[in-house]
Amino acid sequence: MLEYFLGTLPHFLAYFAAALALAVAFLYLYSLATPHREFALIREGNSAAAIQLTGTFIGFTIPLAMVIANSVNLADMLLWGVVAALVQLGVFVVIARFLFRTISSRIAEGCTASGQFVGGIGLGVGILQAACMVP
Repeated sequence: MLEYFLGTLPHFLAYFAAALALAVAFLYLYSLATPHREFALIREGNSAAAIQLTGTFIGFTIPLAMVIANSVNLADMLLWGVVAALVQLGVFVVIARFLFRTISSRIAEGCTASGQFVGGIGLGVGILQAACMVP
């Protein structure tokens, strides 16, 4: 048992480190892609920004977890992790550019409904893409 654990530990550490790197990169790129500054707004106590970013992040990590569980190697996981991130970025673009052009300013103003909508759509799309990423 201990031998198996020690033999698989490097595999776990590689996937976990790669997943954390993808998560940090996603949060960074997502916060740059949106017109409002989520982290600054959250520091100020803006619940709408917190809900929006949390829902979107979970919408990214659910497919990432599915990819980790089903990937054939680390490169495969990284590639599909990037796809998951691009889909989440696309969700915000579609919402902010085509459905509700003022949603970013509404989130910055603290409109919780706007934050819940964006976060919820991101979460729902993440669940759908996770289901599509299973071989």
